[in-house]
Amino acid sequence: MRARAAHFLALQFIVGILLALQPSDAGSGTRVANKKAIELATEPATADPTRTLAPRHESFLQQVDQLITPTEREVFLALSADYRRDEFVRRFWRVRDPFPETPRNELLDRWEVHLQIAQERYPDLEDARARFLLLHGPAQSTLAAPCERLRELEVWRYARSPLVPHEFSAVFVRRGARFHLWSPSEGLRSLVVWSTALGDHEAALEIQQECSRGEELMAAMSISPDWSRRGEWLPAPNDEWAKSFLARSTELPDGVEAQPVAIDVTYPGRHQSRTVVQAAIGLVASDVTSHERGGRRAVSLLVDGEVVRGEELFDSFRYRFDLPLAPGPAASDPAGGRIAAGEHLPVIVERFLRPGEYRMVLRVQDLLAETVFRADTTFSVPARPVDHAATSPGSGLGLDLKGDDAGAPSPSAAAVLPSEPVVRLRGPSGDLAVGRIRVNALAEGEGIARVGFELNGQPLLSKARAPFDVELDVGRVPRRHVVRAIAYAADGSELAADQVELNAGPHRFGLRLVEPRRGGSYHGVVRAAAEVEVPRLERLDRVEFFLNETLVATLYQPPFVQPIAVPSDLPLGYVRAVGWLENGASVEDIVFVNAPDEVEHLDVNFVELYTTVSDRRGRPVEGLTAEEFRVLEDGRDQAIRRFELVRDLPVHAGVILDLSTSMVDRLVEAREAALHFFEQVITERDRACLMTFNDTYQLVVGFTNSVELLAGGLADLVAEGETALYDSLIQALFYFHGLKGKRALILLTDGEDSRSQYRYEEVLEFARHSRVAIYAIGLGIDYRDVDVRSRLTRLCEETGGRCSFVDSVRELPAVYGSIQQELRSQYLIAYQSDGDGRPGDGFRTVDLRVERGLKARTMRGYYP
Repeated sequence: MRARAAHFLALQFIVGILLALQPSDAGSGTRVANKKAIELATEPATADPTRTLAPRHESFLQQVDQLITPTEREVFLALSADYRRDEFVRRFWRVRDPFPETPRNELLDRWEVHLQIAQERYPDLEDARARFLLLHGPAQSTLAAPCERLRELEVWRYARSPLVPHEFSAVFVRRGARFHLWSPSEGLRSLVVWSTALGDHEAALEIQQECSRGEELMAAMSISPDWSRRGEWLPAPNDEWAKSFLARSTELPDGVEAQPVAIDVTYPGRHQSRTVVQAAIGLVASDVTSHERGGRRAVSLLVDGEVVRGEELFDSFRYRFDLPLAPGPAASDPAGGRIAAGEHLPVIVERFLRPGEYRMVLRVQDLLAETVFRADTTFSVPARPVDHAATSPGSGLGLDLKGDDAGAPSPSAAAVLPSEPVVRLRGPSGDLAVGRIRVNALAEGEGIARVGFELNGQPLLSKARAPFDVELDVGRVPRRHVVRAIAYAADGSELAADQVELNAGPHRFGLRLVEPRRGGSYHGVVRAAAEVEVPRLERLDRVEFFLNETLVATLYQPPFVQPIAVPSDLPLGYVRAVGWLENGASVEDIVFVNAPDEVEHLDVNFVELYTTVSDRRGRPVEGLTAEEFRVLEDGRDQAIRRFELVRDLPVHAGVILDLSTSMVDRLVEAREAALHFFEQVITERDRACLMTFNDTYQLVVGFTNSVELLAGGLADLVAEGETALYDSLIQALFYFHGLKGKRALILLTDGEDSRSQYRYEEVLEFARHSRVAIYAIGLGIDYRDVDVRSRLTRLCEETGGRCSFVDSVRELPAVYGSIQQELRSQYLIAYQSDGDGRPGDGFRTVDLRVERGLKARTMRGYYP
């Protein structure tokens, strides 16, 4: 008996190994250069004791008491409007979504189920049993053993819970009116009503001897973790998201008084089913501080806005304006940089709203001073564009579109920019566009006489009446194609255009300036509009608009539309838009304005070669210099522009497993080897995916850095069917399209293709287009199957990967390990192709040579 008690005493203070959820990085990604602006945006919030919470918000705080952090609670209480608190609640759950890759929020779904059970079983959520149930769910079994020596107890037993991945128990003891959660650190004496025992050792013996189910109670309590440390494992994201939420709202920091400013709201046009709403903020140059930039005075403003419909936040947005000013007489304090002239600043925001009643709230910060402006207005959005003077609630601002000869227009009235004809092109749905397809164009606006279509720059046909559509034959093998639709006036001039890219891939990050039109002539104010395509699972940080190399405005959410003042003394210039993802990736587009016909837009092809160098024994070689390499493209020497040995560069790695019937006896070990590879290769910056094939291809888990998700995908695999290797390779390589940087596809197969529609040469050609390194592992392929081995080897060599042949699945960990090591340490050699001006888009061969008798392995060529 004493041995059992001693065993209990040894166990009761052991803390269970608890699953810690990874904190979510939910920072806003906002980049505000001015120090004072940062201080204004991140100043700690203070709850206003005079503010009362709506019942739903009081209930929210009570229900999430165990989850919410002190900073989150402080921010929530500091918010002054219910619609902001409602949006906070939505963001609160979003940042705690354990698997944002899935359409469900698993934590929220589980929490709501647990909440309903807790409210049905217990009088209030202050009861420790209700609070515990919210986190861990109902127990698998419960034990309530009455014993005169013990206080009233409930013992819950779990095989596991969402937070604890192993068997454990929870002990609840009544103290007064409520139950409380007992922790082993409190000791057994806290559970005993009366006893002559001097310590926990004696108390354990008394419980076992005096209570009818004493041994069962002791066994359950022996696996109770130390709940006093529960703060270490409760799911909690980084508090930065809450600070960012407050900073990007229209709340005023404590102690800051805002100056009122007028808003001039107009409705100049339509965008699809919505009305274009432009709000011009009535600021003049003398209201704000300016600074010297590039030989001109300039002002910098940060605008945060909210659009409210009814009682809900309908839209929120952030703009950053860096506006050049015309020369003018300075104020009496030259150091202050004030501009005495009274020009209106082109501070204009544009939103697309449905007809109805709205409220717009704006907070405008002067980034060079402590000045904050605030506007709050209601307006009614009509179904159709209407005259500016008839509807503007803020008319009388003295707005003028003409500008002046000094190069600083006063375009606050850009809110009345006319609506131009538009074309919207829609391609086929689905992953791959092959064979005969149909594309449709929607053309709106006055003056459109016909719509023409182009495929890869070649005219096809034009139509003078709707429906504006065309049927195309894009070939049997997937290729990237650009389809363009152009709206023409009766005189043949181009009014509007749109384009779509076929087979661009699911991860494409693209940006295109749809306005201004290429080759157009503009003075006064030009409307710049960009369309952005963001890869799945990535988040857009911002879009920047430039006039020449001068940053004019930064937008943080769509629509990415911004009026830009074009000085009258600018004979030739360009509008440039740059999009940035939160991970630092960028893409841009440029349109020349007022340009002569001979000015063209040239694409620069920067070729990156990820290269592995080995000696005669196959061992990797480091310490080389750029001078020891020579790059030839189509036999011509190329100048190396970038050279470095890259370690731990972010990797996109895909594993595609053969699940045909012949893999039945090997599947368990193959899964374990693949999981080990994922565990080794994935860091916070990397992404991996899992694909399988037999008769058909399947994407099991998309690109993620969650080993847990990938492990779950591996666990459900079943081997059956035939081998459609070539078809599946095309699908797998296509899944990489749109990604940049180091990409690798690891193929595990034990046989040749037996079912594909595509031929080997078509797969090889598609692999060359993809620029994805293929690492093939031939499992149990007989050495006499020369054709199978040679085809796999060629696929790898042409793409810069390598091929390995093994006889047993026991050899897979070593092969995966060598692939992982190679991906982590390669030379990056980049050059600008001297063939960018050559006509044609045929295959360009690449020959990379290295001195010392070493061997360099990279892709054999590429398609521009």
